[in-house]
Parts: sequence; structure tokens; C-alpha cells
Amino acid sequence: MKLWTIVIALALLCAPSLSQDGYTNQLVSVIDEVGSVVTVPLCPEKIVCLTPAASEVISALGDSDRLVALTQDCTMPPALQKKESIGEAGREADVERILELDPALVIAKTGSLFPEEYEVQLTNYGIPVIRYRVLHMDTLMPMIEDLGLILNRQEEAQEMRDRVGGYYDIVLKRTVGIPEDGKPSVYFMSMGHFDWTASSASTGHERIIEAGGNNIAKDLEGKVPHVDMEWVIEQNPEVIVYSMPTSQYEGMTPSVEEMEQKREEIMSLPGFDQIDAVKTGKVYIVDINMASGLVEVVNMLYYAKWFHPDLFEDVDPRAVHEEIYEKYFDMEIERIHQVHPESTSYN
Repeated sequence: MKLWTIVIALALLCAPSLSQDGYTNQLVSVIDEVGSVVTVPLCPEKIVCLTPAASEVISALGDSDRLVALTQDCTMPPALQKKESIGEAGREADVERILELDPALVIAKTGSLFPEEYEVQLTNYGIPVIRYRVLHMDTLMPMIEDLGLILNRQEEAQEMRDRVGGYYDIVLKRTVGIPEDGKPSVYFMSMGHFDWTASSASTGHERIIEAGGNNIAKDLEGKVPHVDMEWVIEQNPEVIVYSMPTSQYEGMTPSVEEMEQKREEIMSLPGFDQIDAVKTGKVYIVDINMASGLVEVVNMLYYAKWFHPDLFEDVDPRAVHEEIYEKYFDMEIERIHQVHPESTSYN
């Protein structure tokens, strides 16, 4: 697991006046996902968040009241959708409105998902910006620690890390010794495209490997290579996983019917009836939102159970999903389905 996001816990006393929380105006410094050391106020009263995983963790830590505005992709828990919107996503963020809100902290995505000139505008105004995208467990865990420090919720953050990390460790410990010839070949359909996949430079690849699979596209160039369907047929993957974007479903999460329709569409592609994954029914649909935030560990458990049902016979990803939603968001998931089929039985 990467260690470059280790938190630097520096408490720096400033002016003696008390904040609304009763804290003297203290600062803490963290190293964000891009490796920047950023100093921010302890327990910032107003936060603007453009990173869904961060708003989710802030809510899970009990500090959603500090979130004054969000991008529209910050949808978990659903109560956040009542917050002021400052754009569809980071690229479309209304920087002028952010400046008007005068937050003590802005949390943004990495790279071009939040243009550098936006950050310059904010920092020139005295607003610190920390960046996280969080597409893998090795970036989720440091972010939880960072936010726990910033919000003075270290104990709650450690409990969250232990809970989520414990399930992640189950996957890693059980798959580490699987021989290469015991790993199923996997084709990952990225971001709602049948012909987009994931090379070894992508987090999609890491997820497949850690769950005990063999990514058929690992040697292709670029993070998200585009391939011909004929090539996929020739590779004859034993498992197909399709990442379903929010543009392909109507609600907060996809319905079983929407996912089954997409699954049938994939299995009916010309020539796909020759592929082992289709013959055995091992074609899975995953809500793209499962690839980030606290439910990323649930995603990992599903992958592991799909790839190695016997090895993970005692693991119930749905139960873990329910545990996380109930523990951190006081939500039931009876009507929430973000993968299909959930079972490893295909008949």
C-alpha cells in the first residue's frame, strides 16, 4: 500500500480567539493525494467539497453540517443533495460562488478534474485547497486519516479505517497465494464503454489483481485503452465486469432492471456467445460509484467472490454493504442495488 499520503500532524497555534467550536484558532497540515503539504484550519466551519468520497467520509464522521456547498456528483448520503450546488463536477465548479461563500477549506479532485487555475484563484484569496480523487483503497485510507485530523475526529477516523481496512485485508490475505493458473482471466469494460478497458497503469487493473484475477488488457498502452471487440473474443475472458456510469440510469443508483438490460446487451454482442464469461454467465454490472468512497471495499469483496467463490464462500458483500450504510449513514439498503448479479450462482 502506498505511504506517500502519510499525515503530518502539525498543530500550530495562531491568534487566541475562539472559533465557533470552542477551539483556539489552530492549524493542521496534511499531505494530500497529489503529495502537496497543505495547512488548513482545525475544524473548519465552512467546507466546499468537490470530491464525492470526501463529502461521504465527512458525513460518516458526523460533520456534514460543515459542508456548505458541493458539486452535484456528491450524492452520498442522499441528504447531501439538499446542500447548495456549485456545479455538476469539479471542472464546472463556480469558482466565483465559492469565493462568495468564503469557506475555510475547499476539497477538490486531482489533476484536470479541478483545473490548476481554479486552485490558484482560491489560494490567492487565502482559501486552502486539498486534493483527493480516491479511486482505490490505498488513497481512501490516508484521506480518512487526513479528514479525521482536520475535523478533530481521529478516534472516529481510526475506527472507520479499522472497519473498512479489515475487510480489505481479508481480500489481500486470501488472494496473495493464488497461483497464476488459478486466476480467472478478466475483461473490464470501463466507464460505460464496451471497448474501453483498463491497462496495468489504472486503478481498475489494481482492483482485478488484488481480487485474484488476471487482467487481459494489462499489457496495453495507456490507462484506458480502446480495443476491438474481435480482440476481446480472441482473448476469451472467463469474467467480464462492466462499469455503469450515472448517465445510464435514472435514480441515485441503478435499478436491477437497468443493470439486467445492460448485461443482456453485453452478452448479445456479436461473437460474444463464444466467450467463456458469457457461456457461464459470469458477466457483472457494477455501478461506477462503487469504485470510490467507503463502498469501494464492498466492490473489492464482490470482485473477490466473483473470481473465487469457493475461497470467499463465507463472505457476504451485501451484508458488508448494509453494515457500512447503517453504521455511517443510518440508511437501509433494501432497495439499493449497485451490482448485478450479486450472487455467484448463474442459473
